[in-house]
Amino acid sequence: MGKVLIDEEREKRMAEDIWLNYFNRYLFEHGTISEKEYKKMTELIAIRKSKRSPERDAR
Repeated sequence: MGKVLIDEEREKRMAEDIWLNYFNRYLFEHGTISEKEYKKMTELIAIRKSKRSPERDAR
């Protein structure tokens, strides 16, 4: 049962990261945010992903 929850949580987190990156790229491509803001947000999303990885939670 624990494995199922870990897999579901991993899938949820992956979907969140995909959506965050999609919206970030969309905002940049449509001129809503600058390239500097785009790069900063990409970095923050990557940091968020590494901090919340299920492998780290399992340790």
